[in-house]
Formats: sequence, C-alpha cells, structure tokens
Amino acid sequence: MLKTRLSALALASLFLPFTTQAQYADGVVAYTAGSGVNPSYTDPTRALGAPTTYIGYQNADPFNPPYRSTDLVSVGAGGSLTVQFATPILNSPGHPFGLDFLIFGNAGFVITNGDYSGGGITDGSLFANNTGATRVSVSADNLTYYTLNPALARLVDGLFPTDASGDFSLPVKPVLSNSDFAGKDLAGIRSLYAGSGGGTGFDISWAQDGSGNGVFLPSISFVRVDVLSDKSEIDAFSAVPEPGSWGLGLVGMAAIIWKRRWAAGLTRLTELNQLNR
Repeated sequence: MLKTRLSALALASLFLPFTTQAQYADGVVAYTAGSGVNPSYTDPTRALGAPTTYIGYQNADPFNPPYRSTDLVSVGAGGSLTVQFATPILNSPGHPFGLDFLIFGNAGFVITNGDYSGGGITDGSLFANNTGATRVSVSADNLTYYTLNPALARLVDGLFPTDASGDFSLPVKPVLSNSDFAGKDLAGIRSLYAGSGGGTGFDISWAQDGSGNGVFLPSISFVRVDVLSDKSEIDAFSAVPEPGSWGLGLVGMAAIIWKRRWAAGLTRLTELNQLNR
C-alpha cells in the first residue's frame, strides 16, 4: 500500500499544474471609499490587473510612482476594498521570504539632493504614503475573514514603492526599512530590491481569529484592506507564484528515487532475514 501511494504521489507531482506567471486580482467584491477621498479616485476596478508600469512619459519607478486617477483607487479612513483572485493564492513557506501576496500603492521615495533628472538620491523617507494605519484580512470563501497579525503586517501604501523594471510577483526582502535606503540613488534602490518590482508583502500564515489565535489557511481567494486612519491609494494586488513545473518535476523525481531506494532497502532486509533463519 505504501509503495502504491509513493508511486502515485511521485507521478502526480510530475504533472500537477503550477502557476509560474504573475497573477493579479481580477474581481472587486466590495468597496467603501471612506473619508477624505478625492472623488476622481473612487473607481475600485483600478486595483485590478497588473501594477502601473508607464506614467505618461516614463516608466514607473521608486522616485516616480503611479499617481493618476486611471492608475489608483483611494480608500480613506473608515473605508475598505475587497478583491478576489480567480485562482486561489497558496499559503506556502516555499515562497520568497514566506510571503504569499503583494499590495502596490502610490508611495515614492523622496529625492533629497534636488536632482529630478535621473540622478536623485533619497534619505529613505516617503511621499504620498499612508501615514496612518491599515488592516489586511484574508478569506477562502468570502464568508469568514481572518485579520493578518498587525504586529507583522506592514502598512498598505508604504514600503516598497513600485518599480516597473522589476518582477511584480517577487517580494522585496521584508526586513529592509526606510533607513536602509538612505543615501541610495535609483541603482542603489534596485540593488536592494534584488529584482523585485516592489509592493508590500504579506504572509497568509499571519492570519488570526477574533481572539488573536493563529489560524492555518491552506489558500485564500479574497483579500480585504481596511483603512483605519489617513488614506491609502491602491494600484494592484499580486500573488507570489508557485515554482515552475520543472521544479515540481524534480520533486517528483526525488520521490521516485527515494521510493526505489526504500524498496531496495526493504529487499535487502528481507534477504538478510532469510539468511539468518
């Protein structure tokens, strides 16, 4: 029986479909604008699809983030936005830094040397960011929502500003703080991003029930952002994809090899028992 299960697991893992391309929110479930919102920024569908890559005359980058009403939806204090992913986002410790999805906003790094022609340097401070508080909740069924631990979940519409030259499904190293970017130009910022396109990363494993107890969710399909104070501009939601099918195939091959070695060891043990009789 064990041999049969191992074979089935190994073979199935060779053919299971895994998402390798960027996946974005594709449906708005609910939206409440909240207070202090510009009426021009109240179209929640602006948060669907990929983050903004081009802004009028140049690519979006950490010094030049999305800002137009055609790019963003605004959520003010007391407001919320809930979006759906048609393909569930898996809760996987194998994702980079253990992060499962990203939220992109309007924040950018302040240029402190006065050079806006391409030689800007930042002190790590942000502009157009939410200076208040937000709450992120997740759900598998749009019925029961679990709040991500506020001690771990970053503010929505803060670090890390969008960079169109990077990968929108790759998180920035989450231990980085504003001070790590002090004195950096665009090249220096991108070096710290390490190929990422920015966005704030979140781990489904941070989910808690109403009593603050951890809850395990294998996957989720809905993400809700509540703005508790100030306001957040939201550009997009992105899932961190699973390993490519080739990687999964390697796992399957490893399982097959392990099964063969296990079988060989069992055969050898049987032979030794027969010799000792």
